[in-house]
Amino acid sequence: MTSKAGSVLVVDDAGRGLGELALRLIRLGIDSFYAADPGEAWLLAKQEAGRIRLVLLAPGLDLREFEGIVTELAERAPDLPRSLLVVGPRPGDERREELRKAGIYWALWEPWDESALRMALSGAMAALPEESSSRCHQRFPTTLLARAFKGVHRQDGLVSSLSEEGAFLETPHPFEPGTRITLEIEVEEGSIVIKAEVLYNHEAGEDAQARHPAGMGVSFDELSQEARARLERTLAGHQLRFEV
Repeated sequence: MTSKAGSVLVVDDAGRGLGELALRLIRLGIDSFYAADPGEAWLLAKQEAGRIRLVLLAPGLDLREFEGIVTELAERAPDLPRSLLVVGPRPGDERREELRKAGIYWALWEPWDESALRMALSGAMAALPEESSSRCHQRFPTTLLARAFKGVHRQDGLVSSLSEEGAFLETPHPFEPGTRITLEIEVEEGSIVIKAEVLYNHEAGEDAQARHPAGMGVSFDELSQEARARLERTLAGHQLRFEV
């Protein structure tokens, strides 16, 4: 991954509904490209594939043309994991099913505010690399307080993305990959206590142009019945807000 990996490609449709969003991303300090149509997006994918980490698309986009954009990105930079996020008015069941079949699982439906936008971007950009292609377990953005323990050492942080199998914990001093930890995530019912392993981390100040928050991606071990039930209920609460 290059030092500039982490850019966002915004792909609009004929309604031109994402132009304002593209400007907002720039104001937030996020490196982004705006394409008014799939043809322009394909050219940007061809030129900037090594930088694009997240693709935002309008819900009315022609998915056959969009498939060509995703294929171009994959062929030009196959080792760079990416997430896809649809942003706009929530379409009907049939269209959402078409989006899911196209491999698009993240959504930010209107109306949304800047807080929801930040959550969606943070969650999508923090997705575990191996999940970007398989998408076996959907990952949702969250703002849950958490604590990670390694023996007597403790790191407090914020779980910015969560799935049935893992999470990303934003924390200024993440543990090293391979570290076995106990993770306590605060939810409405109390807390979820999970044994986990650190898969990767981002140190504070590292890869700043990619806009990666400092923290660590973790993979859960087998959960207790109680922890699994609490986790499933927590994820269900986020599902309608951010799922296609």
